[in-house]
Amino acid sequence: MAAMLRAVMAIATVAAISAIAMGANYDVGGPAGSWDLATNYTQWVSGKAFRVGDTLTFKYASSHDVLEVSSAAYSSCTTTNPISTSTGGNTVVTLNSTGSRYFICGITGHCAGGMKLQIDVASPTSTPPPSPSSTPRSPVAPSPRSPSALPPASSTPGSVPLPSAPTTSPPTPSGACLQAKAAALGLGSGIVMLMLVAL
Repeated sequence: MAAMLRAVMAIATVAAISAIAMGANYDVGGPAGSWDLATNYTQWVSGKAFRVGDTLTFKYASSHDVLEVSSAAYSSCTTTNPISTSTGGNTVVTLNSTGSRYFICGITGHCAGGMKLQIDVASPTSTPPPSPSSTPRSPVAPSPRSPSALPPASSTPGSVPLPSAPTTSPPTPSGACLQAKAAALGLGSGIVMLMLVAL
């Protein structure tokens, strides 16, 4: 029984590590759309944080294709000399490096009709920029104020109103980060259940 429990724990550990290492999958145009002329890809991409290891899944009819192109070809909807061409209705693209990626439909008029997607891929371990309060600032001499711009007199002698510190909101977690947390939580719950059953 102890050997079986160890084997289950080893398998669960490998599964947890694999789930955390995997990126998020994005169905292009989803959940309501697909790779078609009806989907607004600028709107679809807004708010998404693509990271190395994530995948894009293009689902489309036989009347479409997926071309990965350069920035210039994306801007002008040029279909000659693409980086890659995919057909078949179900194309999965793994985001394996940082930087901008550009995709268009190569069927005449479709790119000009809006079937084009530009994404920016960040490192899987990108960190947010430092908060303003952690950056040292050099002192700046105050500018002279007119009497009308002075703060009202305080009832406590010698008190000076303090400026409020700027506030920043924390970065939104990527789909991959949220997926990894959910996988780890599910796996942890499963391990606890297995241990309870084994007792």
